[in-house]
Parts: sequence; C-alpha cells; structure tokens
Amino acid sequence: MQVIDLSGQQCPEPLKNVATILAGAPDGAVFKIVTDDYICYMMLRRLMALNDVKILESEESATYALVVQK
Repeated sequence: MQVIDLSGQQCPEPLKNVATILAGAPDGAVFKIVTDDYICYMMLRRLMALNDVKILESEESATYALVVQK
C-alpha cells in the first residue's frame, strides 16, 4: 500500500496530484491518503466517488486518512 501524505498542503493542488496518481495506477491498487486539512479531506472523498474508487477505511481525528482501492 502506497502512502500519499498531503499534510501541510491545501487544495486544489493535492487533489490534482492524487487524481494523477490514481489515473496512472492499475486496477486494484491500494493507497492510504493522509491530510491535515478537513476541506481537502472532503474534496478527496468526493473525488473518490466521482471516479468509482472504493473507500475501504476512513479516519477523522487530528489528521484525516482514507484507504482507497482503485
């Protein structure tokens, strides 16, 4: 599982980076995406829904994390 750490970054730039990584990943690839920005976290959740990427786990605490599968 590849970790994509977006801590300290604000959207939309991290969103673009994640979209690019997902576009180039093979089907079945699993990623853990970590951010400390709530708005970015919510935008990432929307990005996953729009691209039919499955959210396997989510965490909302001091940081926000999504484990996703393409």
